[in-house]
Amino acid sequence: MEFLLRDEIAKGLKKKFRVISPFKVGIGWIDIAILGKESIGIDFCENYESSLERLNSFPFQERMMVGNCSECVRVEELCKKFGVEIRNFEPFESSLSLKKLEDSIASLYIAKEAFDDGKYEELKILGFATSYSRSKIEPKFFVTLTREGFVIAKKIIYSRILAKEKELRKLVNPLNYLIALGASTSFSIKSENVENAEDLKTMLFVCKKIPLSAFIANSTHPKVAFCEFLLNSVLNKRSLLLAKKLRDLGLAIKHKLYSPGGDFIWEEYRIAREAIEFLIKSSFYKIEKEILDDFTSLVSAIQKRAELIDGESLRKAKDMGLLNDEKSFEDFARVRIATLIERALKNLF
Repeated sequence: MEFLLRDEIAKGLKKKFRVISPFKVGIGWIDIAILGKESIGIDFCENYESSLERLNSFPFQERMMVGNCSECVRVEELCKKFGVEIRNFEPFESSLSLKKLEDSIASLYIAKEAFDDGKYEELKILGFATSYSRSKIEPKFFVTLTREGFVIAKKIIYSRILAKEKELRKLVNPLNYLIALGASTSFSIKSENVENAEDLKTMLFVCKKIPLSAFIANSTHPKVAFCEFLLNSVLNKRSLLLAKKLRDLGLAIKHKLYSPGGDFIWEEYRIAREAIEFLIKSSFYKIEKEILDDFTSLVSAIQKRAELIDGESLRKAKDMGLLNDEKSFEDFARVRIATLIERALKNLF
């Protein structure tokens, strides 16, 4: 992953265009977006299908893949097209004297903010972090990185990915692609106390057990919303295992979440955005549109706590033995979603 090269090209493009890098699209991110009268999406191609799908998840007028694939342009061609000069640059080396300081600034970068319990005092003294309160009455303070701290922390994460790329690539596979996609809106993974599910029977058990809140997605994109649900249900245990492996690489942390009033809510894993991006860019797994459309409709109905469905669907559900007379639509939808998951993941297990 050429994060440093991406940043260098984006910096050159910003002299002439309005540029955002990386740029959030419907599915994950692309590397560079040139916005204006003509919008151009640019992505460094690690996996052709992933790159193409992500570029197509935003209405760019022009799309470019950079790399070695048959449809890709080379880096030199890209730079020539837009008049960008790339200087020689050295990989980032931390100037922080202590590893403890480096770990502290990296963990705050991954967490985004943390309850101010005194752990980050040295970063505040050095001007890398600042504290603030959200409440005027009995305020509880939280700490976040300053602009200077953010820039240094981002480079530390880049250097860790570069140093651990071999180990990180061992985590690249379609299953972890789905998990990363599910975590791409919140950058977090929390234990939901559900078991692994690899067949329809266990998937039915999980889908009947989980609370309605698990059906609520942050993303409006059907594929990402589906993966969010997988993250909170049948893939939850596997996602926690991935988070632990990323923590061992210095790319995730265990984070305690607090309310604005300072009350502890829960503990979860927070993952560096760059690590999630790496996994999404490096692999791919296709989910049929029919499955996603059906899932979206069912989840929408569940969220509205619908109790009635049209007679034909109800009759079919009863004929299949999925519903008793007293069962609600919610029960039927949970069963139906389990069957959709089984269809979607059948090639993974």
